[in-house]
This record gives sequence, C-alpha cells and structure tokens, in this order.
Amino acid sequence: MIPPVSGNDGFSCRPMRICIVGAGATGLAAAWELGKKGHDVVLLESSDRVGGLAASFTIGGEPIEEFYHHVFTGDGAILALVAELGMNDALKWYEPSNAFRTPEKLYPFTTPLDLLRFSAVSLRSRIALGLLVLKARRIRDWASLEEITAREWILRTAGNEVWEKVWGPLVQSKFDDHADRICAAWLWKKLRLRGASRSDGMKSELLGYMDGSFAALFRELGERLAREGAELRLNTPVRGILSAGGGVRVLTDSGEETYDRCIFTAAPEQFLRVAEGFPCEYARMLEQSPYKANVCAVLRLNRSLSPYYWTSVADRKAPFVAVVEHTNLVGAERYGCHIVYLSRYLDAGKELYSADDASVRECFLSALERLYPSFDRSSVLGCDVFRSRYAQPVVPLGRSRTLPPVRTPLPGVLLASMARIYPEDRGLNYAVAMGKEVAGLL
Repeated sequence: MIPPVSGNDGFSCRPMRICIVGAGATGLAAAWELGKKGHDVVLLESSDRVGGLAASFTIGGEPIEEFYHHVFTGDGAILALVAELGMNDALKWYEPSNAFRTPEKLYPFTTPLDLLRFSAVSLRSRIALGLLVLKARRIRDWASLEEITAREWILRTAGNEVWEKVWGPLVQSKFDDHADRICAAWLWKKLRLRGASRSDGMKSELLGYMDGSFAALFRELGERLAREGAELRLNTPVRGILSAGGGVRVLTDSGEETYDRCIFTAAPEQFLRVAEGFPCEYARMLEQSPYKANVCAVLRLNRSLSPYYWTSVADRKAPFVAVVEHTNLVGAERYGCHIVYLSRYLDAGKELYSADDASVRECFLSALERLYPSFDRSSVLGCDVFRSRYAQPVVPLGRSRTLPPVRTPLPGVLLASMARIYPEDRGLNYAVAMGKEVAGLL
C-alpha cells in the first residue's frame, strides 16, 4: 500500500494544467486519471520511450522487457488498468516452476514437498522456514518490525542456519552495502505478498504475463493519452522545478513553462537535484531515500538452461541474485530461442555497474558455468546488458518516519517515487496504484 497522506493545501477542483515528470507506470497512470477528470496534462520523459523499467527491446521480432516482469493474481491496480484498456485477452496466466540455488546444489522449490526435501539445511530449519511464512501471514500490526533488521527477525524466528544459507545471501544481493540495515517489515511483506499469489481454491501459484510484453500496455496507454489531448515529450529531462506566483515553474532544455501543479515520479535523489526551496529537514528525508542500481543481462540461448522459471541464487560469490528463464514461463516459440535474465542489485559505485558490457557478460557467464555444470557457452546466441541507476529503494529501520511525504514543501508539487511503495516491494502494480492515488489528491 502507499502510506496515507493527510492535510489540504488548497488544491482546487477546476481543470488545471499539470506537469508530470516521468512517463513510467506511475506517471502514465496518474496522467490517465487526471485526463479523465478534464485536466490538461503534459508528461516530460528524459528517455526516448515510455514505461520506465518496463521498457522493451525485441528478440526474434517479439518485444520483451529489458528487466523481467510478471504480475500476481492479487495485483488489483494493474489488472483493473488492463481491463479498462480492453486488453484482458492479451494477459495470460501461467503456472511457474521455481528453484533455489545454493553454492553446492540446485533444488526444486515450488511445492511444500520441495521444502521438506530441501536438504541444504537441517530438518529443523526446513520446518522453521515453513513456519516463517505462516507467522508472516498472521502478523497484522507490523510497526514493531520497522524497528528491527531483517537479519534480527530471521535469527529470532527461524534461526541462524535459515539466515546464513537462505535469506542472508538473498538480502545481500538485493541491498548490497545496506543489507544488514534493512528493516524486517520489508521482508515480512514480501513473504505475505508471495503467499497471496495463490488465490483461494488454487493449488498452485499463477503469474501473469502480457502478449507483446508489458511495454505494450504502457504504449497503448500513451497512445490513448495522446488521442485524449495529453502531451508527451520524450527526450526531455527536467533541469529545474520551483514554485512561483501560485504556480510551478519547470525548466527543461527547451526553456521554462509554468503549470498549476507538478507530479514528480522519479527518485527522491533526482528530485533533490532539480527542485529548489526545500527546508533542511525535508532535504534530509530525500537524502535518506537511497536506491540500489541494477545490472541485468538478457541471454539468448539455443537450448534451455534448466527446467525452472525462477531460481533464487543464495550464493554470496555469485554476481547475480536471480536466474529468470522467461521462456520456461511463456514458451520459446515466439522468440525463436530460450531467454534467461541474470539480475544483480548493487551500489552504483561498484565496479560491476560501470563495467562495459563485455566485462559484465564474462562475469555472468563464468558464474553460470560454476553454478550450472551442464551449461556450455556454445549455447549462447547473444547477450544484451541493461542498467538502471534507480532500481530498488533501500528500506532502512523506521522507514515510515523518514518517507518523504507526497505533498512536498513546494506548493503545488507532489512526489510519487518508488520509495513510497512501502512496506511492499516495488513493482508494476504498486506503481500504477500510486499513480492513481496521487492523481486523486489533485
């Protein structure tokens, strides 16, 4: 959920000219809602495409995301948007097969029976792992989990072996240098949400993927917005935002324009760089909202790597946290090859993030050879490397107290960044939900 906001800064109900910075899922969803209410919307996007982290490229003539995506059966906001745009037929549901990779072995990890067979840890720890999910489902008041780290919570509830061999390596690969400071509320919510992907009456998990990739959804939304009169300006980075004379002045390389309101959907750190007039306390909130970067390699193979769609890699020496064999979920026919994502979150200052594509490829393929003895480099038809500087908000202790509020100190300016998706993890569904909510505040 998006943390609630309160207060009233005098926003009127008259039609307004509104600037939205960022044409990712949040910006597009906000523009859609505002356009339906008769407002004049201008979207400013620094890249050459809409969709943000759901932007796509093509393999075998078929669009596919640069960073892997799927949706869950309980993702109400994005499912409602798909239905509203008349695209239900394009959203297909699949039953995934999952695995867990330790330094020693690859384990199936889809069913409760797989958990019982997970010999990487003791029987006692296997039982503790199962009970951890059940405990997470029973917790309703999670405020206390904001005050302890994920590590402390796992040690208390499941023991040292579960942390060292299961969750510790995963959290390390997700949050890098911040791993030991991530609050337990984030991990609790992740456990609850994954359990919710099995709806009542379902024997197994279902994941949704859109024909033509999720980029098709956001391209359609962008085209609908244009037909309804919204203006989308690509390749238009924002250089400055300041309030003046009851409006909001927005500066780009093309000049300066004044709007009634502005919604900023990028990272707090980016907001701090371009906006002016913050009190020190608010500036500190923005500074306390760091993000991890992501490096994602997309391999094209002439044969399957494994039988599994999603493999969590709990190996501290591995340069990636997940092996996602996309074509084990949706099939390889449309692409003419097998597709594997290798993903790693890390601090932007780390060498791997700034390394050239060839170096990333060599690093990842060497790790695959170690983790998958049957893997042969001759099966690699190609490798594309993508990077995102702002991919994963860090979730420190007491996060609800340090979240920058939606209503910023700048009159008429709202902040709707991924950092506000808390305690949930960031994802398309919550980005769409946030866009709808921030539009409602206007």
